[in-house]
Amino acid sequence: MTNIKNKSAQVEIKPRRMAFDTESPMNKYAFKNNSLISTFFYALSALFPDGERFFIHSVRNYRDDIKDETLKEQIRGFIGQEAHHGVSHEALNQAITDMGFPMDRIVGRLHKRVDFLKKFSRERQLALTVAMEHFTASLAEFLLKNPEILEDADPTVRKMLLWHAVEEIEHKAVAFDVYREHVNDEFMRKRVMVISMISLFSRLAMYQVWLLRSQRHFPSWREWKEAAVFFWGKKGVLRDNMKGLAKFFKTGFHPWDIDQNYLIENWEERYPDIAALQVN
Repeated sequence: MTNIKNKSAQVEIKPRRMAFDTESPMNKYAFKNNSLISTFFYALSALFPDGERFFIHSVRNYRDDIKDETLKEQIRGFIGQEAHHGVSHEALNQAITDMGFPMDRIVGRLHKRVDFLKKFSRERQLALTVAMEHFTASLAEFLLKNPEILEDADPTVRKMLLWHAVEEIEHKAVAFDVYREHVNDEFMRKRVMVISMISLFSRLAMYQVWLLRSQRHFPSWREWKEAAVFFWGKKGVLRDNMKGLAKFFKTGFHPWDIDQNYLIENWEERYPDIAALQVN
C-alpha cells in the first residue's frame, strides 16, 4: 500500500491550457472518413464537458474530509486538468455542431443525466467517477501506445486526444485515492463499474444513431468492416480497453498497479507539435 501511495505522490499533475485550432474546417467524418469511427468519438466528445464537471463535483464532495496535503495538491491538479478538458471539448463540439451534427441534443440529454446522478449518495457518485476515470485511462493508454491510429484523423482532433490522454494518465489515481481513503467499499466499486460500462456503451450507441440519422447516412460495407477492425480487431481500441477494465475487478486493485508512466514521460519531446500549443 505504501508503495502505491508513493507512486501516486510522485506523479506531477499539471493543468495545461491549450490553444487548439477548432476554427479550421474539418472533414465531416474526421476519422479515416469513416462515419462509424467518427461518430463514436463525436459522441464521446459530447459527453466530456458535463462528464468532467461531474467528476470534479464528486471529488469536491470530500474536500472537507481530506487532510493529506499531497492528496489535496493532487486534487487541485485534477480539477485544473478536468476543467481545461471540458473547455477544449466544448470548442470541438461546437465545430462538430457547425458541420450539422446535433451535438446539442446529446449535451441536453447529458445535463438531465448529471442532475439525476447528483441525487445519489456522495459515495456512489465518487464510485462512478472512479469507474469512468479507469475507462478513460485505459483508452488513453491505447492511444499513446498506438498513436499511428490517429494519423488519418483530423489534425486538431488528433492533437486534442493525445493531450487529453497524457493528462488522463497523470491524474488517473486521484479520485481512486479519495475513494480508497474515505469509502473503500470494494463491492460498490466493482458493481458501479459494471453498471456504468453498460450505461456508457448503450448511450454511445444511441448517440451514434442520432448523429448518423441527422445526416441521413447509412454506413457502407467498407465502413462496417473498417470499424470492426478498428474497435475489435487484433489491435482494436475497445478490445484492448476490455483488458484494462478486467484488471479493475481484482480485489485490492489500484490504478498504479498498471504501469503507464512510460507513456507520459518526455511526452513533449515525442509530440512537439502538441506541446507547442500550450498557453502560458
